Parts: sequence; structure tokens; C-alpha cells
Amino acid sequence: MKNYSHFAIKYFRQLLVFRVFVALSIIISVIQIFNLPYGSWALITAVTIMGSIPFLGGVLSKASQRISGTILGAIIGLSLFLLPASYNWLHHVILIAAVVTAIFFTQGKYSYASLVVAITIVVVAGGGPEDLHAAVWRTINVFWAAVVAICCSLFIFPARATDHYLDYTHNFIKLCCDYYHKHNQQIATGNYKPIDISPLSNILDKQTALQPHTKNENVASKQLLTEIMLTEEQIFTMLGSMLHTKWDTQLGQAKISDMPGLMEAKEQLANRFEKLAKQMEKQVILPVKRDEIKMLSILPPPEMHEQSDASDISYYGYLWLNREVARQFSLLTHLLHEYYSHVRY
Repeated sequence: MKNYSHFAIKYFRQLLVFRVFVALSIIISVIQIFNLPYGSWALITAVTIMGSIPFLGGVLSKASQRISGTILGAIIGLSLFLLPASYNWLHHVILIAAVVTAIFFTQGKYSYASLVVAITIVVVAGGGPEDLHAAVWRTINVFWAAVVAICCSLFIFPARATDHYLDYTHNFIKLCCDYYHKHNQQIATGNYKPIDISPLSNILDKQTALQPHTKNENVASKQLLTEIMLTEEQIFTMLGSMLHTKWDTQLGQAKISDMPGLMEAKEQLANRFEKLAKQMEKQVILPVKRDEIKMLSILPPPEMHEQSDASDISYYGYLWLNREVARQFSLLTHLLHEYYSHVRY
């Protein structure tokens, strides 16, 4: 499965186009073979469902809302045809009232379903009380086209938002490794320059956008995926404070540079990030316990407690930031291990 994940991510756009091509080909073939009237509504349904949200989780959510919205809208729309044809004005009054009510609910949780209800009512009953034949066929075409769109999304090179989500996590970890290594080199040489970590922020933004789709794809493990991202955000916050501070101008600079074992502990942590990135490629994560990370066992020399001064503020602040990154890293390895173990079994 991991090989397919890499393939699906690499050729994401091409596979999306292929899925839509297959779905439209099937729909057009059915329309032509059975000479279905108002077949354009089937095509519109497929494009609407598959075009705007390419991920499986989004398609499932959107298709279910479209089908439920279509059913409700069709029931309301078709019920208007129960009115006598002579009450033409009443038909349109109720039509407007129903559409306005549906629009009101578009600002709620099921906004898309509410919008589909409004559209379906207009499509089904907007032609007036004499348009029953068109109303029925439009409703039928929306139903079966939605089923075709779902099947194509499920079985023809499906695009899982979760694969992209975890690929971003992989990139996040690699960047953390690079930035942390670079920072350690600057501290060691005293040649400090602020490091731009905006790419990490961009990754978190992309993962946030994918979360609604990943929750639909992974109902059982959606909490794990949320906790993974929350841990990434904590690491981003700590690294941001660490890499943007001009430590060469802080009073505790000398204490930071002279602390025994600090540089070795930091490099070990950077190497841990690198090792985790490689493990993610194989989807086999070995959880790292806190007592395995040197940064969490390193302590200031005893004499430091006897000579407190203003430099202690930045010195202990720097230690705390590094230790917090280490703690969050350990948590991240356990979360990823739990997720991949859950997926395998």
C-alpha cells in the first residue's frame, strides 16, 4: 500500500483527471444507450462531486450530502405537483418559501446538503406544475450519477487525503531535522543568523485544510491524526522561538556554549528526527522513550545553582525550549507508531 501511496501522491492530478474521464465516459454511455432524457443533469452531478474535492473523504462527504439533499429536495419539489394545476400561483409561492428556508440552513453544519435541497427544488419544480416529467427524470439522473461518481472515486486509483496528510508530516519532520542541524552549527560556530521556518507553517496550513477529509476516511483513527498535528504545532512553536531568537546577543550565550554535553545531546535529537523521517518512508515507526533522549537527561552543572544572575533567564529558557522539542518528538514517535500499527492490523 505504501508504494501505491507514493504513486498516488506523485501523479495526483493525472489520476484525478483519469477518474473524472472514466466517470463521464460511463455516464455518457448510459445516457446514449438507454436514451435517457435530461441526461445533462447526470453529467453536472458527476463534475460537481468529483471536480471540486478530489479526495476520497471529501467525495464521500459531498456525495452523501448531495444524495440526501437531492432526496429531500425531490420530495419537497415533487410534493408541489400534488397541488391542482389551477393553483399555479400557490405552486410558486410554496416553491419560493421552500427555497428560502433551505438557503437559511446553508449557514449551518450541512451547508452543501442544504444548498442541494434548494437547487433540487428549483430544478424539480421550477418549471411550474406542468413540468412533472422533467422533474422525475432530473431526480433519477442525479441519483445514479452520484453512485457512479462514488464508485469511481472508491475503486479507480482513489486519492486518500490521509496519504497526503502523512506525507506532509514526513516533510515536516525532514525540515525540522534540517533546521535543527543548521541551528546547532550556528550555535557551535557563533555565526548566528535567524532561520526562516515559514515552510513548516505552510505544511501545517495544508494539513489543516485536509483534516475534514481525513476524518471521513479514518473514523477510527481520526483522533490520532488530530493529535499528530497538534504535536507538530507544539514542535513548530518551540523551534520558532529557538530559531528566531538572537542567542549571540543574550547574556546566557557563554553558558549555553560551555554547558557539558549540550551540543552532543542536540545533535542526537537532530539525528533522531532524521531517523524518524526514514522510518516514515517504510511506515514502520519505532517509538522513542524519553529516557532514550539525552536532551531530557542533561542537567546544568551544580555550580550553576550557586551563581545565579540575569544570564540564567536566557540560559534556562534555551534549555527548556530544547527539552520541550525533545518531549514533543518522543510523543510524535509514539503517535505515529500507534497510527501505523492500527492501519496494519
